[in-house]
Amino acid sequence: MNFSRVKEGALKYLGYQGQTIDYSIASMLDECLNEIDKMSSFKVVYKSFPLDFDPLLIKEVNININYPDLIDLLNNCHDVIIIACTLGIQVDKRSKYYSHIDMTKMTIFDAIASSYLEAKCDEYERHHIIGKRTFRFCPGYGNVPIELNRELARVIDSHRKIGLTVQDSHILLPQKSMIGLIGLGDNNRKKSCKNCLNIKNCDFRKRGQICYKID
Repeated sequence: MNFSRVKEGALKYLGYQGQTIDYSIASMLDECLNEIDKMSSFKVVYKSFPLDFDPLLIKEVNININYPDLIDLLNNCHDVIIIACTLGIQVDKRSKYYSHIDMTKMTIFDAIASSYLEAKCDEYERHHIIGKRTFRFCPGYGNVPIELNRELARVIDSHRKIGLTVQDSHILLPQKSMIGLIGLGDNNRKKSCKNCLNIKNCDFRKRGQICYKID
């Protein structure tokens, strides 16, 4: 785990644009990162399924994923992975605790937790999902509805296996969790600005930044 990259990612979430960080903020970043690293309980579950096209389906579990953004992402793939990961409920509890006593620390803690989760997921994929693959695409982004989370969580049994549930509001619990789709068989859809659905309205690009980490 590259802690420097986690902090760099958190600063982007916080809107920093290369300005000097004062000592108190720098110390708080380190404190929050050390806390999350010690208390988080990173868990993952994933499963691979063959794809059917025209329309795009995960036929084995009867899930329709025939959305333009997923059609584009998975166009040259033969299988799709449904993956879910979480940092665990203790991170949520600590964030809520800070929201009552120190809003600045809560904001920094939340940004660090989001960046840490992304880094852990990326690290896991690098070590466990071998071969050509697309980037991870999460429901709620682009034209893929967030409601899809419930179906994806169901078929990989995320509640029983890693304690990740989807609430009636479609928000994940624990909140520092992620459910995504990864295509297998094609690596042309790498993370890049040109592949981003939000390129025209991206706050990061307006600040001269990118939201993703370059390996």
